[in-house]
Amino acid sequence: MRAIRGIGAVALVLALAATATAQGDEIPRVVEISFEPTSRAQIAIWVERADGTYLRTLALTQSVALRGIGNRPGASQMNSGFQWPYGRREGALPVWAHHRAAAPDAELFPRVIFQDRTSEGWASRSSSDFSRDEYFCLSFQQSASSRDALDAVSCPSIFNSDKGRYLTPDDVANGYAEPFQLEPGNATMRPLEVGSLYPPRRDVERCNDAACFDHRDVARYGTDARRIMPEIDAVTMATPPAGRPQTITFNLPDEWPDGEYVAWIEVNTEGDYNAAWGPERFPTPVGPDGQWDTWAINYGYPYRGQPSVVFRVPFTVGGGAANETARDPWGYGTVDGQEGTVHEMDGSITNDPSSAPGSGADRLRLDDVTGARVEVTVIGPEVCMENTPPGELLDVSVTEYEERRDAHRYAHLSFIAPDDDLGVTRYEVRISRTPVTDLESFMRAVPAEAASLEHMALTIDPDIPPGDVVAVDFGGLAPETAYYVAVRALDRCGLGSPIAVAEYTTPAIEFTTVSPCFVATAAWGTPMASEIGALRRFRDRHLRSNAVGRGLVSVYETVGPHLASVIRQDDSLRAATRAALAPFVALARVLE
Repeated sequence: MRAIRGIGAVALVLALAATATAQGDEIPRVVEISFEPTSRAQIAIWVERADGTYLRTLALTQSVALRGIGNRPGASQMNSGFQWPYGRREGALPVWAHHRAAAPDAELFPRVIFQDRTSEGWASRSSSDFSRDEYFCLSFQQSASSRDALDAVSCPSIFNSDKGRYLTPDDVANGYAEPFQLEPGNATMRPLEVGSLYPPRRDVERCNDAACFDHRDVARYGTDARRIMPEIDAVTMATPPAGRPQTITFNLPDEWPDGEYVAWIEVNTEGDYNAAWGPERFPTPVGPDGQWDTWAINYGYPYRGQPSVVFRVPFTVGGGAANETARDPWGYGTVDGQEGTVHEMDGSITNDPSSAPGSGADRLRLDDVTGARVEVTVIGPEVCMENTPPGELLDVSVTEYEERRDAHRYAHLSFIAPDDDLGVTRYEVRISRTPVTDLESFMRAVPAEAASLEHMALTIDPDIPPGDVVAVDFGGLAPETAYYVAVRALDRCGLGSPIAVAEYTTPAIEFTTVSPCFVATAAWGTPMASEIGALRRFRDRHLRSNAVGRGLVSVYETVGPHLASVIRQDDSLRAATRAALAPFVALARVLE
């Protein structure tokens, strides 16, 4: 289907008993799951027995696994926006969530609600309930919080949010509920239960400073998530970049016998509208009266569109090498996440890669060669029989990011590519604020992201020859923070090199204005035009990522304002400029 080795291959290794097994006397039983996602895809991958018994999650995108979007303060139907901090997205990955919860001995997570706001539908605070938030933000500019502006905004340097508290049995006994719109014009108050299908966020620690107002429950979020779902650290993955093949690799634990299994992949994309699923059917909720404040009603956008789609691929372990594929989804989930039913595919879900690429069924893109969207490969035992782990990574170094204005959130990593008998297939980079000393602390660290405002997964070319320098910029950092940056190489059999660690402290924020697309803004008349978003992303991804491109951007930022002032005053010049930029807009969109 797709080459396992290559710059687009990103993988996780289920590193529980598997790593010890792989380096012991047993031959690793390795399975690869390959696919190519659309942009902003939320993904869950898990394995079940052929009889439907849930076994283990293999991968879970970090918006759900780390940021806790499925279990946080705010009514589930509250509008969304760029890195929106509130509203439980219980329909994000409902099939995975219900299947995990139905497993033998499974436990629900404690449900998170606002600390003491007037309603779960209030986006603005009604009391002191906040502390600084290093990830989420909420823009109270209508033009900057719309769906069309997703690619044109970033969070303010400082934003405070309510991290919430756990719902208690007393709350339930007292009738605690959230506003819930059954259909336009028909709203009710829906009672909440103490248990949630989704984990709370694990990217926060309770702030105890005098200016912070975190509830004591915040200190338990990470601990409780790990207790209930022990593999959550190991399976957390950053959101994959669009258009790049991904590979999830896992070694079957010793206690799993040879036999029949099923790989499941659930994929969802917020705001994926079509004629059957969209804001006409699921508008911004406004009732019951008094349960939604003006911010919740007038800012952000109604995020509910087509529900999650689910792919199902049976495979057999123990019969030698095998390859199985799936072209179309097995079905789709529920929008509100209240049940784990897989609904049979029907005409309501878009499945048109040509006219609607990346929408509905095409959230996992069709492979040009095989015509499949998911491929499951069982690696033959002979491949891993005599395999040895990759060698040590030498000269690991983390230095300041080249562009000073972004150095508080990005950094530069370099090391020497190691030897391996099979060849390195991927590198794994994780960042932590506590020391990384072993595999357990490595897996507990957060996966590094690409140096991008879009919080995409970091990809590193595995084909750099042994002995050459591997160099990459990465993100996911906070200003003035000390980090342990840990990296290891892995091969196709799941064997990892020794973990190498470098320490690095980010500098303070250097406050600057965001460099706009002067000429394009003058041509289209607004910085929120979708064409400008495409050009801005092209600039940030393909020009600012190299020295020549940065030079071109510097020249443009010098002459651009003068050109824009002339173009802005003349409608004919604006039209001519739009026509001249059209091919570049088209190219930028092709490269996304």
